[in-house]
Amino acid sequence: MNPLAVRVAGLRFGYGPVPVLEDLCLDVAHGEIFGIVGADGAGKSTLLKLLIGQLAPAAGRIEVLGDAGGTGSALRERIAYMPQSFGQYLDLSVQENLAFFAALHGLRGADAAGLIADLVARAGLQGFEDRRAGQLSGGMMQKLALACALVSRPEAMFLDEPTTGVDPVSRRAFWQLLEGVCAEGVAIVCTTANMDEAERCHRVASLEGGRLVREGRPAALIAQAGAQLCVAHGAQARAGAAALAAAEGVALAFPVGREVRLWLEPGCTLAALDARLAGRHGRIEPATPSLHDLALRELALAERARRHG
Repeated sequence: MNPLAVRVAGLRFGYGPVPVLEDLCLDVAHGEIFGIVGADGAGKSTLLKLLIGQLAPAAGRIEVLGDAGGTGSALRERIAYMPQSFGQYLDLSVQENLAFFAALHGLRGADAAGLIADLVARAGLQGFEDRRAGQLSGGMMQKLALACALVSRPEAMFLDEPTTGVDPVSRRAFWQLLEGVCAEGVAIVCTTANMDEAERCHRVASLEGGRLVREGRPAALIAQAGAQLCVAHGAQARAGAAALAAAEGVALAFPVGREVRLWLEPGCTLAALDARLAGRHGRIEPATPSLHDLALRELALAERARRHG
């Protein structure tokens, strides 16, 4: 079997004369979760629609599960797609929705019943089989959507911001289910605006200006920041946020709750900053940045460059 489930090279797409994606390249292996992050309107949903064959590229090559056409019915049986909007029938129960999708894939009788029971258990939907989809919570609804997508036993899945509006506990349960699916060898391409989710992907890339940039494993991307992050704790820190931001050696400061997260200038050390401030603005400690910290830093640096450009 080809180790790559998805291969994209030189992909270009636009609406009329307006370019959306330019010279985009990516590959996704079986058993890998590839995350795509980007601002609203960056083209994340458009990219997924190109990958599943709903849209045709202006140029470039897309290959999914060895199929370079992207629209054949044989391929559609081997992939699953979850759009942002809920695609199940709100007036049908959990059981009825799953039975309907099983029938669409030619499963009936004992085969369908066994599969549905398995998916209900895996998705944590036991006890909700007779509840209408429209009466489910946001998290339960997304788990039903994923269960319906898994009816076809797909080899590759394409998920468009699947946990938008879902509470943190349900989001964590959804990702545990997703990781279990991935462990079975399924390739998953997932768009998200949530950096905590992005850190759960095996690899992640940012979609900016129609191109995928800063691609790699989350830990590697964090290590590439090349700057030290510190945290000033306590009420003194929050009250002195402006002074911390203006302190010599501090490049950026972001108040978060009762703390202030500080990016240091190149060459500045925590020891030097601590000595300079002499504890006037709380206790300062080193911190490990997250992808969310990196995103805020990049946005702030870009805005600073724009203002002074």
